[in-house]
Amino acid sequence: MPPWVCSGMTLPEALRGIFLFENLDEAQRRLVAEYATLLKLEKGEHLYMESEDALAFYGLLEGRCKVYRVSGAGDEFIIHVQGAGDVIAEAAMFDVKRYPASCMAMEDCTVLRIDSRGFTGLLLSEPALSLHILHAYSRRLRGFVTALEDLSLRDVKTRLANYLLRNAEQEGEGLLCLVPFTKKELATLLGTIPETLSRTLRDFKSRGLIDERNGGFVLLRPDGLKAYCSE
Repeated sequence: MPPWVCSGMTLPEALRGIFLFENLDEAQRRLVAEYATLLKLEKGEHLYMESEDALAFYGLLEGRCKVYRVSGAGDEFIIHVQGAGDVIAEAAMFDVKRYPASCMAMEDCTVLRIDSRGFTGLLLSEPALSLHILHAYSRRLRGFVTALEDLSLRDVKTRLANYLLRNAEQEGEGLLCLVPFTKKELATLLGTIPETLSRTLRDFKSRGLIDERNGGFVLLRPDGLKAYCSE
């Protein structure tokens, strides 16, 4: 496990960067901070491994992590790609004894470690704090429902178009979607196989919708991609 470090911000300030705690008042964040510690991870370093004791959950302040499992045949299946503001391994709050998957940094990360037993005790003693947490998760649940709809009701072209549009950022006069993982990992994330993803990318390129750039894709015709999402 990497060493715990202090990055120059106070813990209550750091907690504001995590969706679960962003709407708490200062006094509530100070209470949570009693059970939090800052951590630095380097790219490729594991936050935790599958089957390790689940003693904490985590808030990701900077960087990206992937949560994944490996099959008996050695195939990796990505469950989530988590970015800044996300919470990781929150099941540890609810009497889960071991982590059900592994988590690895896809780039250098700053993470908050929150002791699960201490935080659970805090929720029991602070009903107002518990309500804030439930409200935050109700908002996040709506996002999970959308993700499930993508996987179960939409084809690969629609899923890919959605992914590119949701993750694109303005660069100059255009939009750029950085992809911090391999095409195999992206295929797994989209619920398809690499061959199907490659065919779909070639189709998008031939239609002038995207162009590949090192580390991602330039969105040449965002409206054309949006047309797939509305079908």
